[in-house]
Amino acid sequence: MSVLGIALDPSTVIVAVDPGKAFHRVWISNGSGLLVDPMSLSVSREGVAELELALNKHGPSSPVIAIEATGSLHRPWVAELERRHPGAVRLFAPVGRH
Repeated sequence: MSVLGIALDPSTVIVAVDPGKAFHRVWISNGSGLLVDPMSLSVSREGVAELELALNKHGPSSPVIAIEATGSLHRPWVAELERRHPGAVRLFAPVGRH
């Protein structure tokens, strides 16, 4: 069965990342809704560090991290987040914008 076919526990922390050239737009939520206001984080390691600080405020649980696969914009964060949270990163194809 695909990992996408398995329901998440409502307490699971979910991180959604929309990559950009200078900043990534990030949402952190769980089954109850947003845990923090949406953030714009630098594409640098400092942005990843800020994300880690935000995640640490919501307990030691393993997050599920969904990142839109957009050319090369997502690759550095995917590599670093996969290093920090092995198996947590999920890539998704970009959704057409009309």
